[in-house]
Amino acid sequence: MILDSMTLDNFRQYYGQQRLQFARGNKQNITVLHGVNGAGKTSLFLALNWCLYGEGVDNVGELISKEAISRAKVNEQVQTTVELTFFHEGERYLVRRILSGRKQKNGTCETESEPTFTMLRTGADGQSLRVTNPIRTINTVLPSNVRTYFFFDGEKIDNFARPEAAKEVKDAIYLIFKLEILDRAKRHLEETARRNRSKLREYADDELKKLIRDDEKARAERKKTRERCGEIEEAIVSAQKKIKDISARLREMENVKPLQQRRDDLNEFLQYHREELHKVTVQIRDLASGGHFATAYPAIEKALHILQEKRKRGELPSGIREPFVKDLIEQMKCICERPITNGSPEHNQLLVLLKSQLPSKLEDNVMNTQAALLLFKERVESHRQDLDHARQQRSSLIEEINSHEAELDEIQNQLKGSPLEEVRKLEAQRAEFQADIDRYNLDKGGLVERIKTLSQQIEKLDKQISQAKKEESQAQFFEIKMDLAQKAADSIDDMYDRFADANRRNIETKTREIFKRLAWKENHFQDVLLDENFNLEVIDRYGTPSRSEFSAGERQILSLSFITAMSRISDGKAPLVMDTPFGRLSSQHRNNITEHLPDLSEQLVLFVTDEELRGQARKNLKARIGAEYSLNFDHDTSCTEIIEDPR
Repeated sequence: MILDSMTLDNFRQYYGQQRLQFARGNKQNITVLHGVNGAGKTSLFLALNWCLYGEGVDNVGELISKEAISRAKVNEQVQTTVELTFFHEGERYLVRRILSGRKQKNGTCETESEPTFTMLRTGADGQSLRVTNPIRTINTVLPSNVRTYFFFDGEKIDNFARPEAAKEVKDAIYLIFKLEILDRAKRHLEETARRNRSKLREYADDELKKLIRDDEKARAERKKTRERCGEIEEAIVSAQKKIKDISARLREMENVKPLQQRRDDLNEFLQYHREELHKVTVQIRDLASGGHFATAYPAIEKALHILQEKRKRGELPSGIREPFVKDLIEQMKCICERPITNGSPEHNQLLVLLKSQLPSKLEDNVMNTQAALLLFKERVESHRQDLDHARQQRSSLIEEINSHEAELDEIQNQLKGSPLEEVRKLEAQRAEFQADIDRYNLDKGGLVERIKTLSQQIEKLDKQISQAKKEESQAQFFEIKMDLAQKAADSIDDMYDRFADANRRNIETKTREIFKRLAWKENHFQDVLLDENFNLEVIDRYGTPSRSEFSAGERQILSLSFITAMSRISDGKAPLVMDTPFGRLSSQHRNNITEHLPDLSEQLVLFVTDEELRGQARKNLKARIGAEYSLNFDHDTSCTEIIEDPR
């Protein structure tokens, strides 16, 4: 990981949006951020940790800017954002962590939910793609459990040099070099061996049958076919390179340069249009396969027609609701309060009316069904329009492709008929290489199909072998698995110890080398040891252990030597980010460290006070500083502004 830039928006005392760029040059690899105590150095250090890991901000108060909260209205949303860009293994990443809150009546801000964390990776084409599992990815780049060895508080750096620090030293080495992966693999294999040992008791021995020979034969043929596929792919790449070289040669020739440039443009257009054609074809396929509901369209039309006819005749809605008619009959009163007698014409008319009415619930269901059918009809029509549009788009793309292909053919004919013999020869060679590519692709297609057939055959044979095995053969199978698992676990155990010991020795050597460069009493200290129990010790000129006699500054130098040694030996690049790195050091220690530290790290970020970096220490770093910022604290607003210092 190499840091590129950091942007803060309303983070603690950094009101509004503020940005800084980290130095990452080969020579100028130091970024310095300086300010008085309380100006915001630690807040920037916390912002870096919080953005990447959501950690390192415990018991430090409000994260959202108090100034932003004070300016917000009650119940208005306020949020803080920290963005970080960095490079890792040739790729550029952007990570963003956002915390939102809402201002309360008492002036405080209540956070609404957990912070959101987003990660983007910039591809080779310059497009940013979202990383689906950002937490796992960031822990692959620089694991959370090792970050404290690269992003650390200078006031606490001397922990590794304390007499009781053997466990911390061992844990640091194991985490940095990912020894827990080997440990996990060993445990898994031992568990596998145990399970197979239990299975072994359930089966007896037997021989494998002819099916296995057929299986091996099919696998051998598939292997050869895959190898042939690989050879063809190499031949295709070679032919494509030769075509590219010919195109470059034609572009250099003034008489045919415009034709070749036009051909290059047409090939780019073709690639784009073919990609679009593929997308549209997929869209049409999805629309067609997802349009099964359209088959109900005739029935929907008929149902809507029936309902509309009933509406025209006044049957829907009925005009008089069923409960109203029932109430009149039950009360035997007209709506004008005149009594109705049983068997009278009025009574008979109400009975006829009741008989012709739909039940209220049924009538409601019918009306709701009509509304649903109308929506369904709209959906069918919208789906049909989308399908028609996609078909038209597909036809248009095909026309474009055909037009480009025809123009390419004309260009080829012009080059073939060129009065220049060299042009004719180059174009003829280009055509031959293109024909080779077409032939190779046809051969490859047949081989791919054969591989598919063989894979299906192997899968079928494996099932038959599984069925044909008798209990003794199962015993042999589990015995082999058990033996392999146990031997692998034993090998990893041996590898684990050897690897840990080798790294311990390498770190011991590198720590010794760095410590002698950083310590000002280099003649007094004769050796640095990291023994088998991971005790870090310094031997003085009298041959006696001297760590217990170390001053705070000497402990800090020893710890810094150990950390930078791990950084130099580990595979991945990582910056050293140090908060208050020189606060407890005397001028002699500070001068020695600043003279050598820039060469010991790929990237160095220092959060310092003006008093920490002055005099000779400042002169030592000056040529290596690629970016420098002042943290200006405003006493009127209690906010800090990041200001880039002139170079």
